[in-house]
Amino acid sequence: MSDDLAVDVQGVSKVFVDDKGREVHALRDVTFQVRRSEIVALTGRSGCGKTTLLRIIMGLEHPTSGMVKVDGDPVRGCGPNRGIVFQNAELLPWRTALANVEFGLEARGLPKAERRAAAERAIELVGLTHAANRRPHELSGGMRQRVGIARALAIDPAVLLMDEPFSALDAQTREKMQGELLEIHERTGKTIIFVSHDIDESVLLADRVVTLVPDPGRVHGVLDTAFGRSTSLDERRDSAEFAQRRHELLQLVHGREIRQQDGVSA
Repeated sequence: MSDDLAVDVQGVSKVFVDDKGREVHALRDVTFQVRRSEIVALTGRSGCGKTTLLRIIMGLEHPTSGMVKVDGDPVRGCGPNRGIVFQNAELLPWRTALANVEFGLEARGLPKAERRAAAERAIELVGLTHAANRRPHELSGGMRQRVGIARALAIDPAVLLMDEPFSALDAQTREKMQGELLEIHERTGKTIIFVSHDIDESVLLADRVVTLVPDPGRVHGVLDTAFGRSTSLDERRDSAEFAQRRHELLQLVHGREIRQQDGVSA
């Protein structure tokens, strides 16, 4: 595995057995790689296995065949080099925002002072220091999701995984959170892999987009969508490059071919 690669997905297939004993092929021979500090989106139509693939990278599911490596080590279960943010933050209602962020650190057996310091750093990173002592019912949807991101970042993972993290938010909050994610990436340099159904979001945020097609889920293509790091969301959205990349991604999502892209291969 090359030194500049954070995640290496090689020949991953996943077969489930339904309640009638029939095999359901969710993923077949999925292969792609993610560089360190890269933002990669997984997108495609419903049923193409995006969330299953993300769970396999996290170690929450095991592939039927194939292998995932993170930092050169095979994934055999959850580990501290990966953090995950789900669609809904799933916060503990009796805990404050800060205590929710500390939750993942408790499982690692860190001393209380060390846990608190790491949680405070993560809360500051997502801009919620002022709301650290509020409970989930006192937070807006966007604020709750930021607590979920802080909880994942508190363990200082090499790779941040996100499963449609902004899909449950209203349009204005979603756009704000997209900008904040880019700011967090700029400050931390984390490798980020996120699942999204949203074509525009995938093009705006990702350096590359891996498109999956269903029945069974497999990689159809990889599109280079990188903008300059200092480019704002508005500048990206108003650019000719955005319109072209959006068109190309739509072609891939619907199973059509476009020209080959340079970069790490699928």
